[in-house]
Amino acid sequence: MWIVALVSCVIGIAFTWVVLKQYLERRRPYQLFWSIALAMFALATFGEFIGNAFGWSVPIYKLYYFAGVALPGFFGVGTVYLMTREKPALGHVYAAATILVALLFLIRVAGAELNVPALEAAGFAPNHAEIMPASARRPYSVLLSAVGGVVLIAGALYSWLRHGLTYNRLIALGGFIFVIGGMFASRLEIPELMPFTNLLGIILIYLGVQQAARFRQAQAAAQAAQA
Repeated sequence: MWIVALVSCVIGIAFTWVVLKQYLERRRPYQLFWSIALAMFALATFGEFIGNAFGWSVPIYKLYYFAGVALPGFFGVGTVYLMTREKPALGHVYAAATILVALLFLIRVAGAELNVPALEAAGFAPNHAEIMPASARRPYSVLLSAVGGVVLIAGALYSWLRHGLTYNRLIALGGFIFVIGGMFASRLEIPELMPFTNLLGIILIYLGVQQAARFRQAQAAAQAAQA
């Protein structure tokens, strides 16, 4: 499974650079937060690769856990910014709240005392409930992963159904596949599928993000031509 994690990490780095470059060129807040989320994906899959290939250590596991939980939250921020372009204050408030929760979560994870024997015995899909204390998992996993995932999927679905923009369909489907992978791992105890669902999910979300960027560029060009 470490090969899948390594491929996912390389793809995540490439996707991060492309979207970050778009942000540096156009300075759109949703591009910034989507690039942060993609960077979190790259960090999480890097930790997954190291843990699977060479064995889990405390720093690698904490990097893997923090980045994996935080990334849906930042995808959610990007979605809110994209949906509230006419009212950017809403995006600013949601972004500030997410950043605050992520910082508190980072502090909790950094200072957490792990169950080291359980970590050393962990396979490619560690059982977080056995390794990470509940005080470092809750309520942060809910506020970042669950809420961010719902915002990502619901926001994309709403925009697709209301405006018929196909890139929102891709983003929603990618987010849904992320959720399905987590469900198979935690609820149905089939963790073997998670690396593959993560890879497929991030590819679909990236394709949607790229379509969104092209759509916005076409809109801007059309408005400039009419001016």
